[in-house]
Amino acid sequence: MIEDSNVYAYQAFGFHITTDIPFSGARPKEARLGKVDVRVEWGELTALWEEASAPGDAFAVLGDKVLFRIKQTAVYMVEAGRLVVVCPEEEAQLERIRLFLDGYCMAILLLQRGILPLHGSAVAKDGLAYALVGSSGAGKSTLAKAMLDEEGFSFVSDDIIPVVLPDNAKEPALVWPALPEQKLWQESLSDLGVSNEGLRTVYEREARPSEATDGIRTKYALPVASFAGAAMPLAGIFELVKRENGTELVPVVGTDRLRALALHTFHRSLIEPMGLLEWHFRTMANLANRTMMLRLGRPRDQYSVPALIELVLGSLAPGREHAS
Repeated sequence: MIEDSNVYAYQAFGFHITTDIPFSGARPKEARLGKVDVRVEWGELTALWEEASAPGDAFAVLGDKVLFRIKQTAVYMVEAGRLVVVCPEEEAQLERIRLFLDGYCMAILLLQRGILPLHGSAVAKDGLAYALVGSSGAGKSTLAKAMLDEEGFSFVSDDIIPVVLPDNAKEPALVWPALPEQKLWQESLSDLGVSNEGLRTVYEREARPSEATDGIRTKYALPVASFAGAAMPLAGIFELVKRENGTELVPVVGTDRLRALALHTFHRSLIEPMGLLEWHFRTMANLANRTMMLRLGRPRDQYSVPALIELVLGSLAPGREHAS
């Protein structure tokens, strides 16, 4: 068991959180919180996981509890959108334990609370949030980092975008800021001309056969210069996709909007086991009906961030309208 006698308090994902395990990149609050929405703690889950899961299972759903295991890291349990319990495995690294707290656990917790977790990065400009979604390797975080280097942009979230839909259908969706830290692979840092000197390593793994790199891939944590610390309206969703040649920006229309939102929902494999199919469809339809959605195409094997930035900035210009 990893020991730490301190208790930390944070505000992230729209929640007041107390935890035995400090979230990487978050700023601990010095004042004691009067309200606590989420509690994160160490605990024993080995027996429950063995009882609830079969060999080879990635996760188990038991009523209002979702359990999952990351080998050589920990067993995690997220309960009723309010409690996260972590049971570390022997010789587990604290940085790796935190990585899945920030990602998988928070996505499950959001689903349990009826908040849509999109897989991507979000930035803000002029009080409005913009989501960059896409499949793994599409370049979401790289593009977000490049946009943050443009004047007037601030950071909202990385990996998970918490989207809340007001009851009034005429009001825009809201995005809550996550943690004030961005994570980038070494290849992205190299493309952007950013040195990894002094950056904290958060994840390492072997490159997959489908990836255009060999050996060990390393992901680093980058500090954020400008962080949007409050919820703000979601003004647009950009779906980043790879194509054979050139860059393009086109509206996402009709039922394709639902396809894009379904594809880029974080932890979409848990939607059915958690009994959320009807809620998910209704939420996607509501979001699609009130939000601009554009598809941003980029060359499959070519660095194209400057051209993508130009397309995105052009789409945000006053007076631009897009079909839905």
